Amino acid sequence: MIEDPNLIFFGYVLWLGSLLLILGAVGSEALKGKSMPHDRWLRDRMMQLDIPSWKALAEKSGLNPLRLRQIRRGSLAQVKLSELAQLARALEWTVAQLEQKLGILSTSVAVSPTPEEGVAEQLRQQCLRLRSQLEEQKAEVARDVRDATFEQLQSLLANYPTVRQLVEAKPDLPAKNLTGLFAPLDNLLESWGCDRIGAVWEAVEYDPQLHQADAEEIQPGDRAYVRFVGYRIGDRILCPAKVSRTLPANVTSES
Repeated sequence: MIEDPNLIFFGYVLWLGSLLLILGAVGSEALKGKSMPHDRWLRDRMMQLDIPSWKALAEKSGLNPLRLRQIRRGSLAQVKLSELAQLARALEWTVAQLEQKLGILSTSVAVSPTPEEGVAEQLRQQCLRLRSQLEEQKAEVARDVRDATFEQLQSLLANYPTVRQLVEAKPDLPAKNLTGLFAPLDNLLESWGCDRIGAVWEAVEYDPQLHQADAEEIQPGDRAYVRFVGYRIGDRILCPAKVSRTLPANVTSES
């Protein structure tokens, strides 16, 4: 009895597909073992600290999962010292301890260093620690500034969405009813020690150090009008006031 060739071909495809799946699974496990050389000691430490998964470690350290995979793989070229510090804190280690685990210091401890090399290595370690501390302090300062700024602008930020909705619903809403909302901005500028350069529609003598003209023909000493105020802190100009030779339509100098 001759078997159906289609059935034979179909069975062959199934067998080949199953074999490829098995080989792929075995190969991927082998590759995982080779490509993630730091997983064993990382898992041991995670077990000690009751960190259940890589996802949990990424969340605790604040690292991007992709960055964590790079560290697990040993691809450290793009990894910042601050990121190693984050992982070290999550693992409750020092940066130096983590570096030793990652093999970063292996070249310096594999052979007996000379006294000069020992001093150089100590200086390198001190530089690494100082760099890590500076990056941590920089992040803390940025957080403090952000939090303090948000605290001062909180009422404005909380009211802005409602005001915007009111304006869209009532386009004829008098603008003077909204000016009180901007008091937090004035308070923030005052706390920063910012001073305004000029006043809106004020007549001034054009000074290139303080003003930005909207036309090239305006020369120093020419009469101009402030369209948008500038800001300064002491002698440092944060942004110059924008001036024009004329006032907006329907606005007089007496306004």
